[in-house]
Amino acid sequence: MKKIFFLLLLPLSLQAQKNYPVLIDQYMQAAVNINQFSGSVLVAKHNKIIYQKVFGTLDYANTKLLDSNSMFELGNITEEFTAAAILLLKDQGKLKLTDPVTKYLPELPYNTVTIKHLLTHTAGLPDFYDEGMKGKWGTDKLATNRDIIKSLAAANMPLKWKPGTKNDDYHYYTEFPLLASVIEKISGLSYTDFMQQKIFAPIHLNHTKVFAELQINKKLHPNHTESVYFDESKQKFLPADSFKYFGPELSYAINGVLGEIGISSTAGDLFLWNRALKNNSLLSESTKREMFTPYALKDTVNKIFLGYGVLTGKNEHGNYVQQRDDGNKLTLGYITTLLNYTKEDFTIIVCANKAKPSSNIAGVLSYILFDKEVILPYIHKEVSIDTSMLNKYAGEYALPRVTKVYKKEGTLWMTINEEPDLKLLPESPTKFFSSNKEYDWQITFETDKNGNVVKTYFIFSGLKKEAKRL
Repeated sequence: MKKIFFLLLLPLSLQAQKNYPVLIDQYMQAAVNINQFSGSVLVAKHNKIIYQKVFGTLDYANTKLLDSNSMFELGNITEEFTAAAILLLKDQGKLKLTDPVTKYLPELPYNTVTIKHLLTHTAGLPDFYDEGMKGKWGTDKLATNRDIIKSLAAANMPLKWKPGTKNDDYHYYTEFPLLASVIEKISGLSYTDFMQQKIFAPIHLNHTKVFAELQINKKLHPNHTESVYFDESKQKFLPADSFKYFGPELSYAINGVLGEIGISSTAGDLFLWNRALKNNSLLSESTKREMFTPYALKDTVNKIFLGYGVLTGKNEHGNYVQQRDDGNKLTLGYITTLLNYTKEDFTIIVCANKAKPSSNIAGVLSYILFDKEVILPYIHKEVSIDTSMLNKYAGEYALPRVTKVYKKEGTLWMTINEEPDLKLLPESPTKFFSSNKEYDWQITFETDKNGNVVKTYFIFSGLKKEAKRL
C-alpha cells in the first residue's frame, strides 16, 4: 500500500516542478518577436548552465547571425575585471588597499586618496575630462591613461569631497582609469597585457579581450558585434555609429582610456569569470568576500551598495551581486548584465547589442527563477473607454518610489523618476499601456462591482508588482 501511495504521488510531484528553460525561452522569444531584442543570454544554477541561447544579428544590416562566440562591449562591467586585477596584486603582497594612489602615481596632487577609495568611487576626484581636458585636448590623437594623469596633475583641481564620505555617480569616472595605471606601474606590463596574461588566460577566457582604442580596433575583430540603439525621438532602432552625441574632442579624450570601459566578452566567458570568482580560482576566499562587501550606498531607495567594481544589495529575491551597463553615452546600444543571487547561486547573464534602454531582461529572468508572475511582451491596441472613470484611478502609489498617476487630455499619465511624464493609453477600461515604445509600462486596476479600485498592479518590462495607494 505504501508503495502504491508513493507512485500515486510521484506524477504530481514531477508535474509541480517548473520547466525553467521552457519558461525562459517563451519570454525570450517574445522579447525577440515584439521588442526586436538581439543578444546572448545565459542562465545557470550553481556550476550548471540551464539555458543558453543567442538571438538576432551581429550587425545593423542583419547580414550575419550572432553565435556563442560573438563579442559584446561590457562597458562598466570592465570595472569588475579591473578591481579583481588590483585585488590579485593585493593577494600577491604587491600593494595594500590603504596605500595612497600617489605612492604609485606621484604626479597626482591627491595624497589623501587611497586605492580603496578608487575601488568604491568614494575618492571625490575631479572628472578627468571636464576639469582636466575640456577645451584643451583637441583631435590630433586619442588620449591614453597616461595622458589623463598628466592632465589631472596639470589642472590641480581640488577634491569634490573628503575621500570616503560620498560616492560619485557620474558617467566619466576617473577612479578606474587610475587603477588601470596602478596595475601597469606595479606589474611593469600594459593593462592590456596584464589582463590577458594574469586574468583571462589562467581562467580560459578565450573570447575576452581588452580593446585599446575600442571604437577603432573592435571593428578589426570579425566577430565583434555592432551596437544598435533605440532613438526615443524617432521611436525606432538606429545604428549607434549614426548618433553623434559627443563632440569630436570628447571622443578623442575618452575612447582610448582603459579601466572603466574597454573590455569585450561573451556570455559564456562571463559565466567562466563568475565561476572563477565564486570558486576562488583567481582570488583568495577572504579577498573575494572583501570584493563583494557593501561599502558605499549608491541607491537609497533600492538599497544598492558599491563593492569593489560591483554592486551589492538585497531585493525581494534575496542577496545579490551585480554589475550592469545600461548602454550609456559611452557604450550606446549595448546593454549588459552579470547578476548572481548568492544564496541560491543563480547566475543570469545578458549581453545585448540591440535592446531598449528601459529593458530589464535580467530582472524578468529573476522573476521566472523565483516563481513570480511575468507578463510576456505583446502588441498593445488602444480602445475607446468612458473617461469619467479615470478620476478613480488618479492618485499616488508606492513602487517603492512614489509614482503619481493623473488624468490629462482624456487619458491617464504617470510620473517616472527623472524622466518626462508618460502618457498611458487604454487597452481596456481597467488596463493602460505606455504610448512611448521605449517603455513597456502597463497599469492594471482591479475594481469592485461599484467600480472602486481594490488593487493596482504596475507592470514594467514584464515585472508585475502590486502598488499600494497612498
